[in-house]
Order: sequence, then C-alpha cells, then structure tokens
Amino acid sequence: MLVYGPLKNTLGLSRVRVAYTAGEAIGPDLFTFYRSLGVNLKQLYGMTESSVFLCIQKDGSVGPDTVGAPIKDVEIRIAEDGEVLFRSPGAFQTYYKNPEATAETKRPDGWIHTGDSGFFNSDGQLKILDRARDVGRLESGDLFAPKFIENKLKFFPYIKEAVAFGDDRPFVTAFVNIDLDAVGDWAERRNLAYASYQELAADDAVCDLVQGCIEQVNRDLASEPTVSGSQIRRFLILHKELDADDGELTRTRKVRRRIIATRYQPLVEALYSNRPTGYIETEITFEDGRKGRMQAELTIRDVGTPMPMVERLALKKAS
Repeated sequence: MLVYGPLKNTLGLSRVRVAYTAGEAIGPDLFTFYRSLGVNLKQLYGMTESSVFLCIQKDGSVGPDTVGAPIKDVEIRIAEDGEVLFRSPGAFQTYYKNPEATAETKRPDGWIHTGDSGFFNSDGQLKILDRARDVGRLESGDLFAPKFIENKLKFFPYIKEAVAFGDDRPFVTAFVNIDLDAVGDWAERRNLAYASYQELAADDAVCDLVQGCIEQVNRDLASEPTVSGSQIRRFLILHKELDADDGELTRTRKVRRRIIATRYQPLVEALYSNRPTGYIETEITFEDGRKGRMQAELTIRDVGTPMPMVERLALKKAS
C-alpha cells in the first residue's frame, strides 16, 4: 500500500485489472516487475491473418518465456522444419488482389504458415523462437535459433547486445557487448578501475560476470529438449560497442548478423578454433564523422554445457 500503490498510480495502472503484451518479447525482469506491482500482465500470440490472437496465457499458467496455449477452436501444430502452423475459424480468406501470396501462406487444407518458428513445452505452452527463415541447424542437426539465444542473453542487465553463431557449425558461439552503465556501476561497487569501454570489457572479473550469465542461459536451454543442443560453448566480449553508424546495427538496434560475421570474420574463426584469444582490427566512426581504426587482442572463454534434461532423465531411468 505504501510503495506499490503510489507507484501504480504514477504509472497510470491503479485501475488496471488485466493487461496483455504481444509482438516482440519483453524481458523477464520487466515482465515480473509489472506482475510484482499486482498488475495481472499476461502474454498472447497472434497475427493479422488470424483475426487478433491464437494463444493466450491463463491465470495460474503465466510465464515470461511462453505465449500461452491455443484458445478454443484454434489448432496449432509444428511443421517438420519447426514452423508454427495454425488453423482457425478466424483465419483470413485471401490477401487483397494477391492470389500468389495467398497460395504461399494458406494451404488448401486450411493450415496457415505463420513464418515463426517455435515449439510446445512440457506444459503445452507455445514458445516462439524466431522468424522461421532465420532459424538454422547445427552440423549435428540440432535446431539453432540465434535470436532466441540472443534475447535470452540480453535479458541480463549486464549484456546490451549479443550475436550468436552456429548455423552449419559444430557448436554455438557468441559475441557479447556489455552494458557500460550497468557493468560500470557493478565495477565501481567493487572498486575496479577502468578508463574506457575497451578496458572494462577486457577485465577478467567482467568476463567472469558475463560467463555466469551465459552459464545460466545454458541451464535454461538444457531444460528444453528442442533447443538443448544449441548451448553456447565459447564466447568473447567485443572491444567496442556495435554501432549503427558502423553499419553493424539498424537504426532500431536490430543486429545485422551477416555484416557482423563478415567484418569480424577473424574473431569468428578464432571462436571455432582452439585458440585462447582472437585478434581484430576494425574501422570505427566517431561522433563527428571522422574515421579511425581500433586494434584488440580479445580473450576467448570456454563455457560449460549442462547435460540436456532428456539425457539426464534417461540416465536416471537406466540407473
């Protein structure tokens, strides 16, 4: 009453009884913050072609990483390639004057391609991984959803950006950008001196901090059979922040994965070698438009990968 009440009033949420979030996933910290205030925030999933929504979370089965179970009269199944398909009385009829696009999206039997990749967890809740076109496979055949992994990393306050690699590779690796404000505050509380982003990112204690975040992500991935094979094996912290002025991000801060993979190819190769470090020389753009070059020898860390839940259960039964 003394803290949450005035805060809810300031946010204009005093009379809200139920709220929904959809579209791009929000972080678990933000999701749990609103629920801790007493706001009954839940997630749903849908698209224009479905006439509003397909899945919705119900009271008692709310989680920050799912979008709920299918609503009444909606059928959802996962295709062999991992794409989410749905069939519903609210499904669209056709695209206006575009029969070709209609044929690509809507099957004759009524099943509609969402363009999203996902899976159902053990509780029957749908989890959305990424756009289907962006999902790949490891050499082992395991599913690799880079955005799903990157979002899990960025849910931690110390990680600002992340870029995951793994398509047609033996395992998953990652570039990480630390959040200068959050990690800087963390460093000051521990009396760690630094003079620049590059110096802070190279500190062993900061590497330990980021490694702890990645290990938590790996534990989460290990508990989901669909993505348990895509745990992160190696990572490095970049010496500079990814920047839209350098063409590495869009203006809305979406990662340009292909450009980054090309520009930082020596570091990608180092991640997939046995080398403990990787050397890079990059061109940077200053705020006044001047160009410069930056050189760095970056430390590469190996990360432990917990045994997937399915294998643990199989060993338990066998014993």
